[in-house]
Amino acid sequence: MSALYLALLLFSGKCSRWRRRDKRGLLELAGVVKCSTGRSAVAYVMYGCYCGLGGQGWPRDKADWCCHKHDCCYGKAENLGCQTKTDKYQWTCENKMSNCGTNYTSP
Repeated sequence: MSALYLALLLFSGKCSRWRRRDKRGLLELAGVVKCSTGRSAVAYVMYGCYCGLGGQGWPRDKADWCCHKHDCCYGKAENLGCQTKTDKYQWTCENKMSNCGTNYTSP
């Protein structure tokens, strides 16, 4: 589930404005996607209604529902002041499941 969220974050910002710091958090997200699905986050960029840029309509399948859930979760986190695309975070991968830890750098 976390893996699909990675793909969404990877391409939800404006590519021309990414800074070096932005790439750090996005690369971690790509790692979570790879852990959970075994596929590159790029595979989900144009997938369904919610994976990749934007989001609208009814999610098409479980993968698309995962991206939808991710959109909602990250939207709430951003409303609370989190920088979801740039904050570095710790995570582990075990049995194709990603477990996210706490932030350990500030924006």
